[in-house]
Amino acid sequence: MNSSRHVVERWTSWTLRLGVWISAAFMVAGLLLTLVIPQSASEANPTISEVFAHLVYRPIDAVTVSTTGLLLLMFTPLLRVMTAVFGFVTEKDWTFASISLAVFLMLAGELVYSLL
Repeated sequence: MNSSRHVVERWTSWTLRLGVWISAAFMVAGLLLTLVIPQSASEANPTISEVFAHLVYRPIDAVTVSTTGLLLLMFTPLLRVMTAVFGFVTEKDWTFASISLAVFLMLAGELVYSLL
């Protein structure tokens, strides 16, 4: 196997690891906040824009922090595929770059469709 191929594999591996660890940190922080700060009734199913608005404009809310962790976990595969696309384009491996781009476009299309 080519040593440059290992670079793309390391990038995608780090992307997945970072995504999982950061999202886990948000979810654990949300659980800990539930123990520390008494919660009032909050929205059952906040939208993505509501979650970001709560993070920026409101005091810390355990549900918002936990939901942010879940959203980061859901976006991790999309970020992983985008990392693979950039890695393969950098290596000028056009076959794998085009396959990765096709997978990225399918994932992005599913995301857009689900949000409509």
